[in-house]
Parts: sequence; structure tokens; C-alpha cells
Amino acid sequence: MKKIIVFLSIVLCSACSKNESLVYNSSDNIYFDFTPDIKDDKADSLVYSFAYSIGKELDTVFIPVRISGIRQKKDRKFSVGIIDTSTTAVASLHYQPLEKEYTIPADSGICLLPIILLNKDTALKTKSVIIYLSLQASADLGISFKELRTGFVKLSNKLEKPTWWDVWIGELGAYSRVKHELFIRAAGTTTLSASQADYMETPKTLYYIRRFKSFLQDPFKWVGDYPEAGFVITLEADGNYYFYSSGNPDNKYLLEKNASDGKYYFKDEYGNRIV
Repeated sequence: MKKIIVFLSIVLCSACSKNESLVYNSSDNIYFDFTPDIKDDKADSLVYSFAYSIGKELDTVFIPVRISGIRQKKDRKFSVGIIDTSTTAVASLHYQPLEKEYTIPADSGICLLPIILLNKDTALKTKSVIIYLSLQASADLGISFKELRTGFVKLSNKLEKPTWWDVWIGELGAYSRVKHELFIRAAGTTTLSASQADYMETPKTLYYIRRFKSFLQDPFKWVGDYPEAGFVITLEADGNYYFYSSGNPDNKYLLEKNASDGKYYFKDEYGNRIV
């Protein structure tokens, strides 16, 4: 099973087929094409993480659905179902319910199927859920290609340790998932150079690291210095301060005051202060 990680919500693809025999020499059927730009690839899934989509409460991924057969001068309809026995995602919590039918326009051999993903479930920070899809035959189109008529979207809001973290561990310190999340929010980038030997990238990399470290040193000042970033710190009813994106107030990070130095710190998933 091949998985394709998706950080952007729009899939750009051409309408040409990877396999011309599927398009022109068979009856009119539809099939999923998860990797439209890679010839003869038979990927059956894509992976999406809200961890790289700061502040977003929802996003849309587009799965190409192709026609094998002759294009016609009329719209053609098809449906998509959810395979309940393989799906762990919950409609209206993890994704918006699918439409009753979708349209492949006249004179076209492709439709971009929109799957609207939701960032509501805080449990996605530690787990993934799957939306398992199945193309449905219609009066217009069949689904003869068994291996290509099902596929899934894997959704989470979690991060994995990137290779570049160890390259810059002397500056960044020990890795944790929460620290990584805060880095993405505060550094102004989602990635760093994977080599300290790349002298052209080093000044930019050090700028991002300094920006992140200034955030950890004084989150309140950082919020004031970078208002365009869209983050706020508010005092909540429980008497604690929380840092979060104004665009996604449900995803908050607690700031705790350290009595010994009077400063506020975030804590990681292990209960350690992030410095």
C-alpha cells in the first residue's frame, strides 16, 4: 500500500491517462487515480495532517476520478460510498458527509472529488482515522476495475520527528511533538535545511530558529511583535493563560508560570517544560 502525504488542499493534474488503453479501448468505467502525475502508479490512498495547516478548522483534498472509455458531449453522474467496516472516521466530526452524486462534465475524462476534512477532534493529535471510499456504479458509468474503485484518506493532526531536527538539535533542543507544533506556529516555516553544510541556507535557518527561541523565551512579547501571524494569548475562566490561533480557538496551548523565575512556559506531552 502506498501512501501519499498531502500538505495542500488542491491537487493539480492533467486530464491525460497513465494508461491509454484504459481511456480509449474499454467500456466506460470510472476509477480512482490518487497519483495523477505518476505514470502507472497504483496508489490507493493519501495522508493528510492538520498539523501543517495552522489555524484551519477544515480543509479539502481532491481525489481525481477518471473515466476509462470515450469522452461524451454530456455530463455524466456517479456516486461515492463509505465502506463502514473499514472506516474509523466519523461523519460531521472528521469529515463532511458526501454528496449524493458527483458530475464528470461533458467532454471531460476526469472529476476532482472533494473530500472536506474537519479539524474538530483533539484526539487526532495522537491518533489517525481513515475514511474508506468506494466508487458506485451508475446508469452512466461502471466500476469494472476492482483494484481501482476503492481507496482511503488517512487523517490526523499529529507530527513525526523530521530528519532536520537532529541536524539542528544543538539549537532546537530535545524533540517533542508539542515543541514541534509550537515550532511550526512560531518559527515562520514548517521545515529547516537538512544540512549544516548548506551555507546558502544557514542564515535563513538560523533566523527561523531565533524567531522560535524568542517565542519560547517570552510568548507574550512574541504575540505582540508578530500580530500578522494571527495568534493570541488570553486569560481564561480557569485562571490560566492559553496560546492559540485566532482562526482555531479550539486548539489551545496552556502556559504555566514557574514560581522560581516568574516566567511562563509550555509543557510537552511528557510534562516537561519546553525551553
